[in-house]
Amino acid sequence: MKPVGLQKISMLWIAVLLAVSASSSHADPAEFERLYGELLANYWRPPVRIHGIDTTVFDYAQMKQDAQMPNSLFNRTLKAIERVTPEQLQDSSVAKAFWINAYNFAAMRLVIDHYPVDSIRSLRISLIKYPWSKKAIRIGNTRYSLKQIEKEILLRQFNDPRIIFAVSCAAVSCPDRTAEPFMAQRLDGQLEAMIRRFFRNPGKGLRLDRETRTLMLSWIVNKDRHLFQDNEKGVLGFVPPYLEPEIENWLKANPVEIDYFEHDWTLNDLAQADS
Repeated sequence: MKPVGLQKISMLWIAVLLAVSASSSHADPAEFERLYGELLANYWRPPVRIHGIDTTVFDYAQMKQDAQMPNSLFNRTLKAIERVTPEQLQDSSVAKAFWINAYNFAAMRLVIDHYPVDSIRSLRISLIKYPWSKKAIRIGNTRYSLKQIEKEILLRQFNDPRIIFAVSCAAVSCPDRTAEPFMAQRLDGQLEAMIRRFFRNPGKGLRLDRETRTLMLSWIVNKDRHLFQDNEKGVLGFVPPYLEPEIENWLKANPVEIDYFEHDWTLNDLAQADS
């Protein structure tokens, strides 16, 4: 039988070892952001045309090839996000940036796991062409679908309509991705710049026909139009500040009919570029 003093020392060492083990099993969210940033920078490519639409793309073929190596950047990024626990995300901006990046990485993971595919709605990913309900990523002890991350976490927690433009379904008609992740300290500026670029892309973001007084907008705006109801003018209150001043002033002075682009679900893949 151990003396009482030795028992206390043994129990103390066990507690220390358990604490060290628990802390080492968790990853700093910044580690995921760093690795995810490297992943984007490595495989992001400048705009090409796909079906006549200008869009930034990724080299998914190269990413898939590289991802098959056990210690690849893709797999290290995956392990880093799996070791993050939501309880670590105490700061609002950190949490918001993390979950946007988590959604976008999860969408890329669905693509890479089933590549080659020509769309995130490929039958190889989902037999009902609805990948948003698939459990796409594990974070901590919970597996999340894209729908859960967007609807139940991001929109419910932050109530920010800009989120619908930031979460990317890896499609041609989605807002252009950049070669860097969303970052807490720069998040508002990144969101504003992304939407501004998107609405200045006449192939998928916004196109104004002054003769017919028709404003063509992204399908994304129509899909989640209820998010703009808090604005007195709805969608027409949200959009103009992102446009060039001359167009913004014209829209304020002239009534328009709103129509929407057909959404092109083709993968934002370098391999899909027009010949």
